[in-house]
Amino acid sequence: MAKKKTDLHCHILPGIDDGAKNTEVSIGLLREELNQGVTKFVFTPHFDSDRITVAEFDKKRAQSLERLRAEKEFRDMDLEFKLGSEVYYTIGLGEMNLEKLCFEGTDYVLIELPTQARPHGLKRTFGNIVSSGYRPIIAHVERYSYMLSNPTELYELIEMGCLAHVNAEALIKKTKATGMVNYLIRHGLVHFMTSDCHSLRRRPPNLKKGFEVLRSTLGEKYANRFIENADMIYSGGSLDLDYVKKPVKLMGLWI
Repeated sequence: MAKKKTDLHCHILPGIDDGAKNTEVSIGLLREELNQGVTKFVFTPHFDSDRITVAEFDKKRAQSLERLRAEKEFRDMDLEFKLGSEVYYTIGLGEMNLEKLCFEGTDYVLIELPTQARPHGLKRTFGNIVSSGYRPIIAHVERYSYMLSNPTELYELIEMGCLAHVNAEALIKKTKATGMVNYLIRHGLVHFMTSDCHSLRRRPPNLKKGFEVLRSTLGEKYANRFIENADMIYSGGSLDLDYVKKPVKLMGLWI
């Protein structure tokens, strides 16, 4: 029997960001996730401190959830969920109270980095976040060329106390980044996979396919680890990261 999955990064709450535009889309996304064996969710709408305060965001998120709760089909679904957020990186995060942005009932906080260039103050900011008692999760690391070209950047953040995930799409779609994504997974620098779903057409739920590719490419061990890690994070537990390996470059190649 297939193991039940946990999706720790999805934009299913209605009308709050660029994800589900209404409750009909939300229900459709959840229905498809359930069909793919996903039974636990953290709803992670976008948060940008330059655009909205934490208090305003918290209010909007609660209102969005209430719209979803009002749907009978949602109430009848056999699933578990928590509120969270996808926090856009700024150097000010290290000085903020991030409690309401964390995955509900845990100290895990999902952080999205800029894609075009390595952001200023990266290690210092993440160091401050960790020192404040939070456990940062770096969202979809496959999008950051500065980490793919130099995975020691990611390794140092993991050593500091961060975690990282990839979107299923990074495994499903074969791109020039695919080889390095597999490298990061084998070295224990990626800890789970998410759908990051936004809509049924543009960015649909795809964890079932993602795990199929992971199993066929790297093996059952990594698929089981990802499933167990996501479930542990959902519960607020700590991961055993004894399997993390430091990247080494030899004759111009990462080995």
